[in-house]
Amino acid sequence: MSHHTSNPIRALNQLLCSAIVATALSLSCMQALALDAPLAADAHVSTSLPASNFGALPNLNVGGGSTGLLRFDLSTLPAGVSAAKLVKASLVLYVNRIGVPGAIEAQTVFGPWTEATVNAGTLPATSGPGSVPAVPVTQAGQFLSIDVTDQVKGWISNPASNFGFALAAAVTAPGTVAFFDSKENAATAHVARLDLTLADQGPKGDPGPRGLKGDTGATGAGGTTGATGATGATGAQGPQGAQGPQGVQGAPGLSNYLRIHSDVSIPASFLMQIDMSCPNGRKVLAGGFQLPDGTSINNQILFNLHQSYPVSDTQWRQFIANRTAAATTVTIWAVCANAS
Repeated sequence: MSHHTSNPIRALNQLLCSAIVATALSLSCMQALALDAPLAADAHVSTSLPASNFGALPNLNVGGGSTGLLRFDLSTLPAGVSAAKLVKASLVLYVNRIGVPGAIEAQTVFGPWTEATVNAGTLPATSGPGSVPAVPVTQAGQFLSIDVTDQVKGWISNPASNFGFALAAAVTAPGTVAFFDSKENAATAHVARLDLTLADQGPKGDPGPRGLKGDTGATGAGGTTGATGATGATGAQGPQGAQGPQGVQGAPGLSNYLRIHSDVSIPASFLMQIDMSCPNGRKVLAGGFQLPDGTSINNQILFNLHQSYPVSDTQWRQFIANRTAAATTVTIWAVCANAS
C-alpha cells in the first residue's frame, strides 16, 4: 500500500516561480518600437488656379479653396509587420500661419498623384468631408497631431492603396484657412512627420524538449610532446611604405549668421525677377519673400513663387508673380553666413 505526503514548501516554491515567469512575460509584451515613416511627397492645389501646380512652395495651404496633400513611404517598416502590430499612428504638422481659425480633416486619398504635376484639375478622389474626425486649428507657431491609426493600418494591409492624406477644411468649420510647413520650407524646416508605434513581436516561446544525449566515446591516448625548436634569427627591417592619399576634407562650418531683407513693390499682373546679395563675402544659404500682414486670403493665393535658387555663392534669385489687380510691396529676404 503506497502513501502520498504533500510538501507545502515545494508547493510554495512552484507558485512563486509561476508568478515570476508570468510577470516576465507580461513585461516583455509591454515593449514597443517607435519610428517615423519618411515623407515622400507634399503639395497643395487651389480651385482659384485649377491648372497651377504648387509642389515647390514652402507652405501647404488648406482652406479658402486649397487642399493640402501628403504621402509617406511605408516600405521602410520592419519586415513582417502587420496591421495588428500598429499600436498608433500620428500625423504631425507644423502650423506656421492661420488665416481663419477653425478645424481641418486628414482625409484619405484614393488615387495616385505626383508632387511636381498635381493640380486642382487632377486631384484624385478622397474619402470626402466628414469621413474622418475634425481636428481644431486655432493657434500658429505650434505642432498639430492627428490620429490616423485606422488609415495607416489599411495601408499596411494593402500597400498598393497608400496614396496619402488630403488636408481640407473640416465639414464642421468650412471657413477654416491655415498654412503648414512643407518639406521645401527652409525658414523653419518643420517637415510633416508620420510617427508610428509598433507593438513588440511577442514573448519568446518556451524551449522545446531536449533531445537524448548520446554516449560519450572513450578518450584516446595522448601523444608525446615534441621538442621545442631553436629560435630563428631576426630578419632585416623592410623599407618604409609609400604615404597614403590625403583624407577627404570635412564639411565647412557656418558662422556669423545673418538674415537680410528688402521691401520691393511688384506691379499688378507682373512677374518680377528679384536678386538679394549677401554682404562682406558671406555665403547665401536660402531665400524667400513675405506678403504684408493683413493680406487677404484671395490675394495670398494670387501670389506665386515660380523660381527660387542661388545664382552664385553670395546671391539668391527669385521670380515672383503678382496676379492681383494692384501693385503690392513684399519683403524679400535671404539667409547668409560665413563658411569655413
